[in-house]
Amino acid sequence: MNLSGQELPNSQSNDTELNNTNYIENEDNDTYDMNDIISNTLINNNHHSNHTNHQKTEFNNDALKFQVLEELPQQLQDYLSKFEIREIRIIKSVLLKGKKSFNTSHDTYYRLEDVEFEIVSVLKRFKEMLLQKNETVEAMQGYLMQSIKAELEETHALYMRRKNMKQYNIFNQ
Repeated sequence: MNLSGQELPNSQSNDTELNNTNYIENEDNDTYDMNDIISNTLINNNHHSNHTNHQKTEFNNDALKFQVLEELPQQLQDYLSKFEIREIRIIKSVLLKGKKSFNTSHDTYYRLEDVEFEIVSVLKRFKEMLLQKNETVEAMQGYLMQSIKAELEETHALYMRRKNMKQYNIFNQ
């Protein structure tokens, strides 16, 4: 057979009667088995986390943290964001109750912005105590409340000394 240029012999490659394609429809086909195994593995193998699901969960956690922390001063937001959302809610509740209790008992009004540096220091010591005692935030709420009140007492005493020092300083006369 001598072919010149673009001429092709009259082949009947599209004629399915000549090409035995019936084997594709049987269950012994490699592709059929492979898809079956892959789909079963994906459905039944729950040992590995779905990366997209993990990212979505992290995103949701970050959104919840943002919502819970948004009215707090920036330093407190930054430090508390390292905790779990459940722990943040507990700490925030204790923090606000402690501040309110202190303000009521001293007939004063401290805002979190006024004492945020001191509160962050309390929270750092609190975290250290959690690690040392291997306790949960929930179990150590009482300790946190007492620590916040003690820090507010010290801060208040310092502010009062500074205020009174200006009024009663013997060198200003």
